[in-house]
Parts: sequence; structure tokens; C-alpha cells
Amino acid sequence: MMGPEDDDGFISQGRWAPPVYRPPELGDGELDLIQKRQRERARLMAWLLGGFVVLMFFITIAKIGSGS
Repeated sequence: MMGPEDDDGFISQGRWAPPVYRPPELGDGELDLIQKRQRERARLMAWLLGGFVVLMFFITIAKIGSGS
């Protein structure tokens, strides 16, 4: 017999409901490693977005300066 943790969903009052998300069990230090990688990705994305904004600024200034 299947328990509630093995269920792929359930029917309540005639409507199907999706299963509840359960995060995987993590070993020692795995959560810290994941958080470190997320911070590194966030920093990289911030630098890339900042560079894009500066590029758009200089392109705008160049277009205004050229008179077009």
C-alpha cells in the first residue's frame, strides 16, 4: 500500500491537487556550497547587468552627440 509520501497527488472533493514539494535531504556542507554558488551567480549577473546599463548609457550619449 502506498503512503502519502509516495503519492503523486491526491483527489480532494473531486479535484486533483499536485503533490507537496519536499526538498531533498542534504549532507554536511552541501547547503553552504549551494548558497555560495548562488551568491557567485548573483554577483556575476549583477556585474553583467551593470555593464549592459553602462553600455546603453554610452550608446545613448554617442547618439545624442552625433546629432542623429
